[in-house]
Amino acid sequence: MRVHSLGGRDPLGNPWLSRELSERYLLFDACVAGLRRVDLHPLVLSPELHAAAVATATSVYTAIGRAAGRAHDDAEERQRYGLHDDVCKLASASRAGGDDASLVRLDLLLGQDGKWHVCEINADCPGGHNEATGLPELAQSAGFWEGLNPTRLLDELADRLAGLALRPGAGPGRGAVALIYATAYAEDLQVCALVRRALRARGITAVLAAPTALRLRNEALCVGNTPVAALYRYYPTEYMEGQRNLDALAAAVAGGSVRTLSSFAHIYLQSKLAFARAWAFERQSELRTAALRQHVPETFELGELPREQLIAEREKWVLKRALGRVGDEVFVGDLITDEDWAKLQDTLAALSWQRGERWIAQRYVPQQPIPTPFGDLLVTLGAYLLDGRFVGYFARLTPQSHVSHDALCVPVFTRTEVR
Repeated sequence: MRVHSLGGRDPLGNPWLSRELSERYLLFDACVAGLRRVDLHPLVLSPELHAAAVATATSVYTAIGRAAGRAHDDAEERQRYGLHDDVCKLASASRAGGDDASLVRLDLLLGQDGKWHVCEINADCPGGHNEATGLPELAQSAGFWEGLNPTRLLDELADRLAGLALRPGAGPGRGAVALIYATAYAEDLQVCALVRRALRARGITAVLAAPTALRLRNEALCVGNTPVAALYRYYPTEYMEGQRNLDALAAAVAGGSVRTLSSFAHIYLQSKLAFARAWAFERQSELRTAALRQHVPETFELGELPREQLIAEREKWVLKRALGRVGDEVFVGDLITDEDWAKLQDTLAALSWQRGERWIAQRYVPQQPIPTPFGDLLVTLGAYLLDGRFVGYFARLTPQSHVSHDALCVPVFTRTEVR
């Protein structure tokens, strides 16, 4: 695995390619703080690494999902996640209504042992659609034809949403999809605008709306005067607590008139606490699985480990808030001084006690650097699964083991033959 150089030149220096990035693929945030956040030099996986990545992602999704699913049927287990009652209400509504569609992205790290390791799962509203779709196609436009593009995310997602909207018995909203997003953020808009265009190309009515815009009218869930049969939600479930329309939304989902993607039922899998719970069941020999032992770093609820152990083993641990997103509230011990790491333990203990926040401690995965035109870097390979089936990649490069919004995104290809 390596990132190939496209002839030693800067492909996005081509005005046409740069314009296509924004106008065709609607990627509005190609730079962060004056530095480019995307590039077209392709990451190429060997057939073996590609097959291993897909197998790892699908098996870990099943293993962690099985552990997270216990929260639906066990009140004590559900309470461990510390979610607001409104969030649990939405999850229960999806479960009751048979609403179970899922789009998830698992973040894979290539360890020094040569294996893929899954450090996180975004099961609620994963992003990266514009980069995952546009960067491989633009790399081919720039002259790269030495590999296969394995990513079908946008087409598969649009087909799935169309199927949900046109399903038999969908009611007065049959054929319409509401795309729910945080209207204050251009990054959220760019994902929903891309999906809306794909839906419209399939003849599907698609409306953009804030999550508070959904209303029940004559027993139909509507955006304005438009009844909808499906929701594509690019808005975190936990942010919806306290919404005045939440009871109406839950009723529509539980009654089966509306289907959501991803289903609210997957909020427990979204929480990184699910990793800790899966490992707890593993240690208790309740859910023994090879996928967990081989591909998931050992994970604990933060309070399960002595403070002294975490301080003494700083370089071996990563601390994460259970519902943190986009690399926020992730602390890699190897990147923090002894003094700051010790203070952090006290800060997180206070947050857990005062605010009821859930945090986890996860074993640090030493990564294998890969060659790139920018020097040796670490790769976080996001693998998308739609209803458990692989549909593409989203790759980010960083100089250190911490990925946030300013990581460099590159296209992903697979080699066509073994070399």
